[in-house]
Formats: sequence, C-alpha cells, structure tokens
Amino acid sequence: MRRSRSSWKILLVAAATAALATSIPAPAGAQLKGLYVAGFSGLQSGTQPPPSISAYLPLYFYTTDDIRDSNGHRLGPHPRVNVSFIGPTIGWVTNVKVWNANLGGSIAPVAWIKSRLEGDVLDVPGQFKFTDTYVQPVQLGWKTHRADFIAGYGLFVPTGKWELGGTDNSGLGMWSNLFQAGTTLHLDQHNEWTFATLASYEINSHKKNTDISAGNILTLEGGLGRTFYSKMKMVGGNPEPSVVTNVGAVYYAQFKVTSDDGALIDALAAGARDRVYAAGLEGSVAIPAKSVAFDLRVEPEFGARSRTQGWTVMLTVGYQIKSLVRPPPAAPKAVR
Repeated sequence: MRRSRSSWKILLVAAATAALATSIPAPAGAQLKGLYVAGFSGLQSGTQPPPSISAYLPLYFYTTDDIRDSNGHRLGPHPRVNVSFIGPTIGWVTNVKVWNANLGGSIAPVAWIKSRLEGDVLDVPGQFKFTDTYVQPVQLGWKTHRADFIAGYGLFVPTGKWELGGTDNSGLGMWSNLFQAGTTLHLDQHNEWTFATLASYEINSHKKNTDISAGNILTLEGGLGRTFYSKMKMVGGNPEPSVVTNVGAVYYAQFKVTSDDGALIDALAAGARDRVYAAGLEGSVAIPAKSVAFDLRVEPEFGARSRTQGWTVMLTVGYQIKSLVRPPPAAPKAVR
C-alpha cells in the first residue's frame, strides 16, 4: 500500500490542546497539578497531519476517589470526583517549510471544565465553567519513509477564574510554557504497524499574586497500534480507503521534575515530586469521504505517588475543514 495512505490519519491524531488541572489547597503530602493533561495523545502522537485546516472537539473525563501518599499508600476515604473538560480546537498545517518541516499550530480559544482539581482535595464544585486557554503557535512536522517527527511550543494563558483559597476556581492562576517533541515509527514496509511517543515538558509560573508555583512536569505518552484500510476505491486514478481504523495499546507517564515552591506549600509536600502511570486501549475510525473521524482512549492509572489515581477517558471528534495538500506536478508530455 502506498505511503500516502497515511494522510488519512489526519483525523486520527487528536490535538493535544487542552487545559486541565486544579484548584484548592492540597492535603499533607499532596502536589499541585499542572495544566497539561496526561492522556490527551496516544496512537500516532508523533505524527503531524498533512497540510490542512481541521476542527477538533476533545471530550475529556477523569474519575477518582483515590489519593496516594509518597509511598503509594492509599489515603482516605474520599468522595468520588468526576472531572470533565470540553475544548473546541482549530488546528492547521501549512505548506510553509521551516528547517525542511511543515509549519503548523493550533488554538483552543474557549474551553470549559467541571470539578477542577488543583491539589488532591476531591471536594470540588461540579459545574462547567470557563477555564484557561491554550494556544500552540508553532508545531513543526517531518516525514520520512520509516518515521515521523514533531516538535512544538504551546502556551497556557490563565483566563479561567482563580484566587488563593477559592472554592469555585475554574483555572489555575498561572502561565505555563509547554515544549513538545515526538516520533511515530513505522514498523513495517506497508506502514500499518506503528509505535509512537510524545514528550511534553511544562514550565509553570507563580500563581497570580502569590509566591506559589507548581513544579515543572514531564509527560510521556503514546502507544503501539495497527492501522486497517478497508473498502478500497479508486480516487483520481489512485486506490484510497473508504474507512481507516486504528487500534492499539496506549500509555502515559507523568512526573514532577522539580518540586512545588512557595511559603504556603505544606511542609510534608515541600521537596516531594509526584508521579503516575497509565496503560489502556485506543480505537479510531476515519471516513475520508466525509472528512470526519472519531477516537476513543481509555486508560486506568497505577503507581501513583503524592497524587490522585483514577481512570482517564478521552473522546475526540475531528473534521477536516479544508485540505491544503498540493497536487503532484503534472507529468511532462511525451515529445513526438
């Protein structure tokens, strides 16, 4: 099968463009959460879509009643909290070349969150509220025969409500710089088996009008997947699939690289660094003729330290608004 079939994976790559984290003082040993949410990317996480303009609707759900201390022991009991996030996103990839890579980006201009967590207190309000904004002005994507690569920079803007000790915060009250790099390896000559990893490094500012800052956070996420092309038909003289299905095993791991800081950080939490792991399944279906795709990812967490441990569910609907792929140059006419 031709390598160009992978262009139909555009809608299988969910844009990592949302802000979820938290608000309310944390209990002893707990850690402040960051803005980038582990589990927002999975299969094909190191692949940039082909040149296009697309719309995405990520629907994020996280449920937990489990808080772990620095030794991994459960603290409790605690009430169950169900965190939900909705963040309509526009993503684009241009034909502009930078260092031989396609230049792209994305923005989630408005987003809403329900039951935001800031530390590990689970008694949080359960209403949808406007939260922090995310923009990725730069994403670079490279494609080779056996591997794809991406690198990008994003910024979380504190547009959601936040105040120290507030009980109805919807934002985190801090700016966050997000640096990303990833790759998708094509493991066979037909480009059907892939393994992907995306690394995201988050650097957080002090919270508004305080000396409190969450530590820097490293997130790794990706997976091993198999792509199936079905109901082939001829389009412009080339075979193209009517349905593209991508299924596989996915994972994420998130680590606090530097410690939280500030005079109000609990003495037991100062110097501690949280972590969590997750592994699960992902399935995607794209219908190229309709320019639409659906992606579902479910990942239970394990191995948590100084933070919550629960289940992550991510549903993304994608729609390609306009393809910007340039047609190949016409073959020269034979000279008689």
